[in-house]
Amino acid sequence: MGTDRIVRLQDDAATDPAVVGVKSARLAELSRDGIRVPAGFVVTAAAYEEFVREGRLGPVIAREIRRYRAGRDLRVVAAAIRTAFGATSLPPALADDILAAYEELGGDGTEVAVRCSPITPQDGARDELFLHLNTGTDVLAACRRCFADLFSAAAVGNRELCGPDHLTAAMPVTVQLMVRSDRGGSGTVHGESSLVRVSAAWGLGEPAADDPDQFSIYPGSHPMIIRHRGAKRTKTVYAGRRATRLVPTTPKERSGLVLSDGELQVLAQWSVLADARCKRRMELDWAKDGVSSQLYVVEARPLTFPPIVISTPPRAGVLQH
Repeated sequence: MGTDRIVRLQDDAATDPAVVGVKSARLAELSRDGIRVPAGFVVTAAAYEEFVREGRLGPVIAREIRRYRAGRDLRVVAAAIRTAFGATSLPPALADDILAAYEELGGDGTEVAVRCSPITPQDGARDELFLHLNTGTDVLAACRRCFADLFSAAAVGNRELCGPDHLTAAMPVTVQLMVRSDRGGSGTVHGESSLVRVSAAWGLGEPAADDPDQFSIYPGSHPMIIRHRGAKRTKTVYAGRRATRLVPTTPKERSGLVLSDGELQVLAQWSVLADARCKRRMELDWAKDGVSSQLYVVEARPLTFPPIVISTPPRAGVLQH
């Protein structure tokens, strides 16, 4: 297996965002602190570059970008590049390496999620995500679709404004075992002053759940937990490979809490570890597998708050323009 094409999340190289992308690198770093993340591997930036080189896609990209700069519609140009990617087969050696790495996760019959792991923020304007893939053929097709996502109209426009050059940009792809949160729960956790805040809902975390459970935890040797039970009238479950649907929760789900005290303490510990590792406040997306009852962190990102806008009412007698 080409070590430059495939990196497992437990490998040392998995912490290098230039190799595996920012999202995968963060997960790999957190896993080294004992935070549980789904097992998987990354199809690296070098693998993307091999695909473009062997498929002779560089001239196609350059030609279409010239057409855009000459006045052609951005969406038309981006679609033409993605079409060329879709018509190009993965190099045999790369395909073999991806299939071998998938076989290590269980091979055909094993459900995985495949998603983009952009190297720069402007490349992640519209991240592709494929769920419930359970054959090597599907995994290969999803990897190629993720490569093509580097040339969504938004990503092309962003690079035109901010860089990098289209011919030097790359798109790693992450393949991980599925977490069946549709049968369990999901939410977010982040630190705030001396507290850790946890939001929890049944089913998938997106779209936002209807009135989720909210918890505040004071972590430590004798943690204190403040609980607010949400109404949780609905939950989101999968409807096919890429779609979701909203369904009513059961009376038992509405009257109960999504997480136990022990699970809340685990999430609080993970939040503290993530903040220390990343040297800033982080927001973690967590998921609970309804089959294994295990908790996982599926994404980590810097915590941001919406800007606060203070408006001053006009004073009497002052003309407002």
